Amino acid sequence: MHHEFIPYAIAFRAPVVTGSGEWRQRRGAWLRVEDNDGRVGFGEAAPLGTGGSPEALAAALESGPFREAAFDLAALDLEAQRFGRPLAWLLSEAPRRQVAVNALLTATGVDAAGAEAAEAVAQGFRTVKLKVAAAAPDADIARVLAVRERAGEGIAIRLDANGAWDEETALQVLRALEHCDIEYVEDPVAGDLRTVCRKCNVPVAADVRSLEDGWRVVRARGAGMIVVKPMAMGGLRPTRELAVAAIESGIGVVVTSILESAVGVAGALHLAASLPGPERAHGLATVSLLEETPVEGLDAPHAGFIPLPKAPGLGVRLRSRTP
Repeated sequence: MHHEFIPYAIAFRAPVVTGSGEWRQRRGAWLRVEDNDGRVGFGEAAPLGTGGSPEALAAALESGPFREAAFDLAALDLEAQRFGRPLAWLLSEAPRRQVAVNALLTATGVDAAGAEAAEAVAQGFRTVKLKVAAAAPDADIARVLAVRERAGEGIAIRLDANGAWDEETALQVLRALEHCDIEYVEDPVAGDLRTVCRKCNVPVAADVRSLEDGWRVVRARGAGMIVVKPMAMGGLRPTRELAVAAIESGIGVVVTSILESAVGVAGALHLAASLPGPERAHGLATVSLLEETPVEGLDAPHAGFIPLPKAPGLGVRLRSRTP
């Protein structure tokens, strides 16, 4: 069995601004594994915080959860191809054929964010998400109010602060938005979220950055919702084990991308389709944030859903060996 990593650096169509900084490009590597029968499976490693250098990426690919996730995905791709079914059928006896997704709003201005929300709703999205905490509290409040006004009632709004607020600021902003029917705020502060949970009426979700963090939150019931990123947590199988345990204990689960290419996003889509429990919008409508890549096979969202690829395995391939 032969494998190779194919590095890439892909620009975002527009900068993605978060509470922890600004992203202008995504650096990672596709994993190509060929088995002894000539089948080819794909994975992806897109480490966070590797900086702009190929050397930093290479070091991150030597070991750790991103490398493990790439090999886990490629192995599942090959196994599902041998089975002759889409990958999700390896994870569940009755996966969903399509996955509800939220729109990620990237506009930083008040009017622009409202317009982007209205456009997302017109396209059929029923859930929108926006990053907060990169601007002053009053600016964040104004932007969320504009999104609520333009999106209309009945559209779920999610916020993500990336842990960038202190407790006082988080409570100031969230109390000002309690009447906006926010579905949840993700990581309003770094560390323990329970104080914010107790002191405001906006539901709180924990962005679990590792399997260890995830199991800690689930066992302590430290949040009513967890956000999991399988391509940063060692792969689909260990992440699914955590997600199922969370769901069985009454904790909601949202699967999100790490703003990687369609290879990793397709893997996360198969995972989301396999989860038990009520249907929930997942954070997987992110491939279009990147400039065009040589990956094919994953459909764009339609009316707020992404269909599972129908081909056996992962269902996506590289059009070219050159990134």
